[in-house]
Amino acid sequence: KRLFYHEPERNRAPDLLCPSTRRLALAAAMRTLQLLLLATTVTLLSRLLPRPGPRFWCSLLGRCDASATTTASCRAAALPTPTREELEAVGRPLPHYMVHAEGGDEGRALVRWMKTLKWRCEIGDESMLARPHPNLERISPHFPQFLHLPDRAGRLTYWELVGKLDERAMRKHGLKPDDLFQHYIWSTLFTWDVAAGDDSQEVTVIADFADFRISVLTPTVLKVFMRVAKVLRSHFPSREHGIFIINAPPWIETAYKMVRPLISEAQREKVRVIHGREQSEAALRELIHPSNLPPDYGGTGPPLGASPWELRKREMAKHR
Repeated sequence: KRLFYHEPERNRAPDLLCPSTRRLALAAAMRTLQLLLLATTVTLLSRLLPRPGPRFWCSLLGRCDASATTTASCRAAALPTPTREELEAVGRPLPHYMVHAEGGDEGRALVRWMKTLKWRCEIGDESMLARPHPNLERISPHFPQFLHLPDRAGRLTYWELVGKLDERAMRKHGLKPDDLFQHYIWSTLFTWDVAAGDDSQEVTVIADFADFRISVLTPTVLKVFMRVAKVLRSHFPSREHGIFIINAPPWIETAYKMVRPLISEAQREKVRVIHGREQSEAALRELIHPSNLPPDYGGTGPPLGASPWELRKREMAKHR
């Protein structure tokens, strides 16, 4: 009796699910599994396939502007394996600065240029410059940036008054981080597509750190600067002849040494840090003829914001 008799399991949970309920639960589990598989597939495809640009979405909605599919950048980006001659034929030849950035290797430069053309097509480079840019006037008082007269070698000078950057004031006026980023892109396209159309031309960058405080570098500003730096590094390499940091605070040398290993040797050779107003003005007079130097920096030229290119930029931003 002890060998063949089994007492019922006292702790066994009763089966509360009727057959129909069990079928519904099984169907729900299968549906959940299908959704998980679908989400996984979409994630994998989004990583493998190129990101759809404006042409894809406007075609999907049936609202394509003619410029979205006929710009030079889009026509060039649509070429599968273009030659230099084909790129020239559609108006987007391989630029000298891309070849220079790749150490003279035209094959690598061509691959890089095609990535830039796809990016230009996605953002709508030509239509961006053709539209008004009202945020120029809204952002400029809180982050002054200027294209000014050439240096002694004939290169345009680009000035940023970093010490006057005020991200909090921009927020008070309803400006968002993406507005500042898009403003950077618009200004960059104006500089290289309008003002300095020659692809071998370089610009001298002057960053004025007068009145700079570390509180200027808010997390929002740092994120925008990182996004801008990535765009410039990827799509506009080797376009600056030199970067002059003037009126630099004493601690900037320490900060620069921290980021120096992250900067290429070619970029490091272009950076010059100058302390003090007197030393900064002396360096500027050596770099720029006094007749082209703004009065605020010891010159006799027009003030920042009054150069012909700056006036044209503001005119385009208003009326294009």
